[in-house]
Order: sequence, then structure tokens, then C-alpha cells
Amino acid sequence: MVYPANFGDAHVRHWQDAELLFGAQCWANADQLYGYSAECGLKAVMLALGMHVSAAGSPTNRRYKQHFPTLWGGFRSFVHGRPIGSLVHHLPQANPFAGWSQDNRYAASHHFDEKTVTPHREAAHKVRQFYMRLRLSGYA
Repeated sequence: MVYPANFGDAHVRHWQDAELLFGAQCWANADQLYGYSAECGLKAVMLALGMHVSAAGSPTNRRYKQHFPTLWGGFRSFVHGRPIGSLVHHLPQANPFAGWSQDNRYAASHHFDEKTVTPHREAAHKVRQFYMRLRLSGYA
């Protein structure tokens, strides 16, 4: 069974699991989950700001039905000129997931270590903070 998308819940769940894996030095899976956490966080923001989704919760616009690193640019374009502009400065301008790929879920663990995962962790944390600010501001 495939359940409807819930980007906000997935964002939080992936973050929590990534933190557990990071603490256990399971670098490869932590890295994947930080990427998915940040991706879901941005999609939760976009949904709160009016992104159209199907009945299953999937973005209907192909530009937003993307994974990192592609989604970062789509997100920045989506929020440009919207009333949350004052909050966007909390996110890095440059794409912190430029080197991240969902395909790395198939990669050998030895390709990952604390040094390679930490930038993705920090970026996912910024997305988490951004999402929480947005929720506190009444948007999500």
C-alpha cells in the first residue's frame, strides 16, 4: 500500500532517524536521510505556500517533483517574491546539496564519513529551522 505524501511529517521523521544514525556513525544512511529530510522540508514549505499536489500528495508540477540537487533551484524560484521572503535569507544561497544524490543509497559505505556527511547535516538543520520559523509565523 502506498500512503499519501505528508512532507512535514517525513521531514521530521527523516531528520530524527538521520540524527540517530549520525550518532551511531552510520554515515551513509545518515547522509541519505539528511538529504531526504531537507527535501521534504522544502516541499512542506512549498505546499504551505500553495504548491499544487495530486490526490496522493505528489507535486503536480514536474519542476517540483524532483530530488536534490535539482529541487534546490526549483524551491528558490518557487518562493521568490512570496511573503516569506524575509525568512529565506536563513537558507544558504548556494545549493548545499549540489554533491548529494539519491542514487548514493546504492553506494558502498566506505564513501561516507563524518567529514562528507556534516555539511549535509548542517544544511538539513538550516532547512529544519526554516520550516519551524515558517510554522511559527503561521504559514505551515
